[in-house]
Amino acid sequence: MQQADVLIVGAGPAGSATALGLLAAGCKRVVLVDHASARPVAAGESATPDVSAMLGALGLETDLGRLGHAPCQGTVSLWGSDEPSFDYFLARGRGHGWHLRRKEFDAWLRHEAQQRGAVLLSPARLMACETLESGWRVKVGSRTDASLTEIRARVLVDAGGRRAPLATSLGAHLREMDSLVALAMLTDSAPALAGLSLVESFAHGWWYAAGLPGGKTMVMLMTDRDLAKACNFHEPAVYLDTWRATRRLAAMVPPTETGVIAPFAAHSAFLDRAAGPGWIAVGDALLAMDPLTSSGIAGALSDAQAAVLAIVAQLAADDAPSRAYAERANRNLVAYVDGLRHHYSRECRWMESPFWARRQTRKEG
Repeated sequence: MQQADVLIVGAGPAGSATALGLLAAGCKRVVLVDHASARPVAAGESATPDVSAMLGALGLETDLGRLGHAPCQGTVSLWGSDEPSFDYFLARGRGHGWHLRRKEFDAWLRHEAQQRGAVLLSPARLMACETLESGWRVKVGSRTDASLTEIRARVLVDAGGRRAPLATSLGAHLREMDSLVALAMLTDSAPALAGLSLVESFAHGWWYAAGLPGGKTMVMLMTDRDLAKACNFHEPAVYLDTWRATRRLAAMVPPTETGVIAPFAAHSAFLDRAAGPGWIAVGDALLAMDPLTSSGIAGALSDAQAAVLAIVAQLAADDAPSRAYAERANRNLVAYVDGLRHHYSRECRWMESPFWARRQTRKEG
């Protein structure tokens, strides 16, 4: 049976950053379990300016341009008005963020964790776990291989994304706040965005676009799951017609028929417990945020940094830092919900549309 101090379910930014932080803190046996997504498109292409500093704290490269990513100077929005507004990071003294080649970014973090001593099991999933007197017995395997790997771990980390597969299997409850879905298309259209992200609202949701390194553009239609089905937004012809009808997006990123529409879960959700005896949750598994915030990666890295202190303490049989971590999670949730409500309340032009009426009801409730 393989031995580990910490086993991390999920090797996205949250899981890899947690592994890097633990290795730097002196944990020698860290195992990452990752199912290795086969999706042709990776969503989540923007990173806020604070990401560079958090990468630096992990001893990583802070100038992501050297790794092939492109600076993002801010956002142009058509939200609450037909007139665009510009929000530049530099105007708030925050430097610039990044437009990422997301698959390459995630792979880089995993590689760095492996280089520093983490063991990566991929493609693999958590198949079963049971408590022991001093930790956990975990069985890891894949859907295509009948054999299982048994690992004895002292602490488990759920970095498994919005489904929070580990925490929910241990009795935590996942609370979904909406049913937002992103319908993403990676296109060859040359954007006229000049290092900016674009956000544009419409009757059934909102659009996002960002130019990526290599001349491609990520375009996403954000709406609720039932509305995507009712309006047939999954159909390429409908998707492109809706894109063509936009006020700014179509002019800045001409619609193309060459892309494939890839759906992604984008709903807000949170766990009712951030940690428990011998386990802790980080990233989207703890608090999955609306892509409108562009804070998913920053949140993942920040959670990882805070979780390392709690995990190291758990290894020393000290639960106090875990309680502090849970209090931090509660504060972050309250601030997130308040901020999201405020932002959605600024768009009042389609209040009879189900998408916007739901968010107004949520605001008033």
